[in-house]
Amino acid sequence: KYVVPVAPQIVLEDHCIIVENDKIKEIVPAAVAKSKYASVPESDQWHGKEHVLMPGFVNCHTHAAMSLLRGIADDVSLMPWLQNHIWPAEGKFVSPEFVYDGTKLAIAEMIQGGITCFADMYFFPDEIAKASHETGIRAVVGLIAMGFPSAYCGAPDKSSEENVKMYIEKGIQIQHEVFKDKPLVHSVIAPHAPYSCGIAGLQHCQVPRPARERESERDSPASPDRPPEQDAADKHGLRLSVHLHESASEVSDWKAEHGG
Repeated sequence: KYVVPVAPQIVLEDHCIIVENDKIKEIVPAAVAKSKYASVPESDQWHGKEHVLMPGFVNCHTHAAMSLLRGIADDVSLMPWLQNHIWPAEGKFVSPEFVYDGTKLAIAEMIQGGITCFADMYFFPDEIAKASHETGIRAVVGLIAMGFPSAYCGAPDKSSEENVKMYIEKGIQIQHEVFKDKPLVHSVIAPHAPYSCGIAGLQHCQVPRPARERESERDSPASPDRPPEQDAADKHGLRLSVHLHESASEVSDWKAEHGG
């Protein structure tokens, strides 16, 4: 019945969207479509006589598998919530199967709400990619990195920076092996947060810079604070997603420890 595009900001009444080879070919009045595409079989048509057709919503930040942890310790400040409730629960329950099932549940809820793309950050990104691919939803899957071990990756005898590197290496391997045949699934480097990765861990991740800036660095001595070879996002051509100081206490704690 109605087509609502992003631009221009208008409502098109009695219009049809023509899709060819999985891409929108054109948007035309229903009368034009009926004449122009009369040869299209009924089985390839969808009639939404009382519906609104519009671009899907995008959920820009999720931990989809945590749908299985919903309701744990509500109304608790961030660090006590993480340290006393969430991280112990994740240590006990999180597994590849947990992540796959929880992501599938979250995807079902998102699709029901009109969400057709989501950006996720959680353990076992291969299972997130698998669940997304099977349901046909678009996903930007974060290759999570943390400074301490989990059921997914890391080692207790490694430093925070070493653990971050282990997470990134494992994530990149998963990207090469699992993501290549999933055209609707993309990846980003996803350090969890400053407090869980540390300065050195964050510097290892970094964010891609313009080619001109990278070339300039190659022609000059490496900075001791940021050696180019440690720049994982730049090295692999990926963008970055991070919890960057989500609360006032994170900001004040970071300033107290590092200045600024």
